[in-house]
Amino acid sequence: PPPGSVLSRSTPCAGACPPEAVIPPPTEAHAPRGESLLVIIPAFNEEQSIRRVVAGVRQCAAALSKSGVRTRICVIDDGSSDGTAAAARRAGADDVLAHKRNQGCGAAVRTGLLHGRDHGFDVAVKLDADGQHDPADVPGLIRPILEDRADVVYGNRFPRMSYRMPFVRRLGNTLFRKLMRWLTRWDIKDSQPGIFAVNAAYLKVCFIPGDYNYTQQVLLDAYLKGMRFEQAPVAFHRREAGESFVSLKYPLKTLPQILMLMVLVRPLKVFLPLAALFLAVAAAVFAVELALWLGGYTSRPVENTNLVLGLAMFGLNTGFFGLLAELVVRRTS
Repeated sequence: PPPGSVLSRSTPCAGACPPEAVIPPPTEAHAPRGESLLVIIPAFNEEQSIRRVVAGVRQCAAALSKSGVRTRICVIDDGSSDGTAAAARRAGADDVLAHKRNQGCGAAVRTGLLHGRDHGFDVAVKLDADGQHDPADVPGLIRPILEDRADVVYGNRFPRMSYRMPFVRRLGNTLFRKLMRWLTRWDIKDSQPGIFAVNAAYLKVCFIPGDYNYTQQVLLDAYLKGMRFEQAPVAFHRREAGESFVSLKYPLKTLPQILMLMVLVRPLKVFLPLAALFLAVAAAVFAVELALWLGGYTSRPVENTNLVLGLAMFGLNTGFFGLLAELVVRRTS
């Protein structure tokens, strides 16, 4: 675990798995052979719900083991001030990683993914600690990965949502879904479901620089690294306890994270459009002033020479900087 984290272990407890949680049998060609699964549960002041969530995952672990999948539960206590960590241990979490202070959901997910990478897990699943997700959906979520059809699988809450999401959140979900579809060109139905699965290939290269949230970062990071993407229907229930970190500040904190990730992973996708914009403005100013001179309205072909040259030089420099940054990123990645 990263600096500032403490690893503790507790004895796992077994449980019977409900019939609906049994994993659908994979095709023979892609049948799992001893895959290891890490279930990541970030938690911040979720003492009231964490026990039920961990117990639900424990119940599904038995069914997954029949399909050759070994499950381990990792709870990331993101600086909770209540008894979240102790409740997780009592419920049977295998690992509890504790941040000394609250760093954010993105930081907690990053800790979990790095834990999965460092310990060589084949698959990692992230689900919320507030009880809004159903652990019985884990088998269906990892099936595309076990059958080698996808590297990243996101849940799709909308076909099985058990309550009506508030208007502001529905609007935010729609806008971010359209943004991520535009950025990734994937047919994304739900861009921030809170539950997703990734394989070892993504664990090895995952990069989540922002601490606040993770869902758009994982999508964009996976797309920029050429990963395969699928979605699977999942249940989604109303939160029964605690408070969500999502607020009206969500877009203001999330959009800079998306831009930062693009700059750090594929800088040319950011700087090339900016360079083109400045060059286009310079060309437009030049064309307008040249037309005015040809029409006899001005005394010189270009009245604002410094403006045109400044825009053109800024555009060229931005483009060259993006190209250099792209070369550096590809050389170091």
